[in-house]
Amino acid sequence: MTVPTPAPGYPQQPDGASAPAAAEAAYPLPPQPETDPGKAGGQLNAEQKTLLGCGGMVALFLIVAMVAAAVSPSEAKPAESKPAPTVTVTATATVTATAAPPVAAKAPEPAPTQESAPQTALVPDMTGKSGDLLIDALKTAGFSDGYKATSFHDLSGKGRTVLLLSNWQICDQDPKNKTIAVTDKISVGVVKFGESCP
Repeated sequence: MTVPTPAPGYPQQPDGASAPAAAEAAYPLPPQPETDPGKAGGQLNAEQKTLLGCGGMVALFLIVAMVAAAVSPSEAKPAESKPAPTVTVTATATVTATAAPPVAAKAPEPAPTQESAPQTALVPDMTGKSGDLLIDALKTAGFSDGYKATSFHDLSGKGRTVLLLSNWQICDQDPKNKTIAVTDKISVGVVKFGESCP
């Protein structure tokens, strides 16, 4: 039977001793903390639980404080608002005065001349003729409107209105064969043709 050669650095053990036992003797393990006899390995003791609980509460408090600070508005006093600088505005009004145009002196009215004086015309004697012939004769003499220059009336006493002058015969007229102003009126008395003058 072949006996294994021990590894260098390990002391040779007597027969019957195993290699791990020899290793334990040469390199002792660090001492392990004592555990409570009734507690399973890996569990925390009372002091560790207290420390862990306090640390957790402190961490939770810090987290809640940071969240509250982020959500709530800042309690810092707002910066005091400085009054706005005073600005002075000067308004200047410009008034433009317009002088009234000069009034032209009124020219003196010219003295009346022969042309501005009332014109005159000769009234022809148209007795026995029709009324329309008298109107034509007055226009020829210089009256602008022979009809407006005359006033016809019925001499029969019947009070008829004189219309259609060609049917009426002149019995009397005033004036006749006389020069008068063209603005004067001529009175003419007439009867119907076939009737005798009064």
